[in-house]
Amino acid sequence: MNLCANNIMLKIGVLALQGNVIEHVKAMQKASEACGIEAQVVQARDAQDLEGLDAIILPGGESTTLSLLLERAGMLGLLKEINAIFGTCAGLILMAKKANGKIEGQKGLELMDVEIDRNAYGSQLDSFESVLSCALLDDEKIMFIRAPKIKSIGAGVNVLAKLPDGGAAIIEQEKEGKYYLGAACHPEMSTCKIHEYFLQKAKEMKKG
Repeated sequence: MNLCANNIMLKIGVLALQGNVIEHVKAMQKASEACGIEAQVVQARDAQDLEGLDAIILPGGESTTLSLLLERAGMLGLLKEINAIFGTCAGLILMAKKANGKIEGQKGLELMDVEIDRNAYGSQLDSFESVLSCALLDDEKIMFIRAPKIKSIGAGVNVLAKLPDGGAAIIEQEKEGKYYLGAACHPEMSTCKIHEYFLQKAKEMKKG
């Protein structure tokens, strides 16, 4: 399914402090080709790299370490100014208004009206794959690695994908003129279809 049409150039950042950086870069490049939206994909390592971004992806990793690195680099406040943000795993934890299991003093973006449980599915040894109930996906198996669990969502949050047990896996929210997409999983490891969807949303936010 082609969700996009080409008439606008986007600059998409991938936060490159830790996590699945290259996987997200490749998935976004494939998404750009698949849906026909021109996108310059760049790796963001410091505050200067956030300038001029239409959207950014926050990869998985270790959320405590990621939070500290962002704070030291002076990037937390600047990230909030970007019109479209996609967070996977640790990235979703950073975006959640409430994240259970954070260390004392750990800061986040607190953008999405959701409550998250860190490492709710266990350690790395408890990683698993699952086919999700999602109109954007076919039968791709999506990886969950030390995954957070989406415990509850606010009224403005939409569930895009569910696990077989009915639990939310991928969510979205439009809020105060910005767009947020969060995944408790790692779609970048098996498909670019979620990235296509995010690219379309980033395009809409730039037009708006």
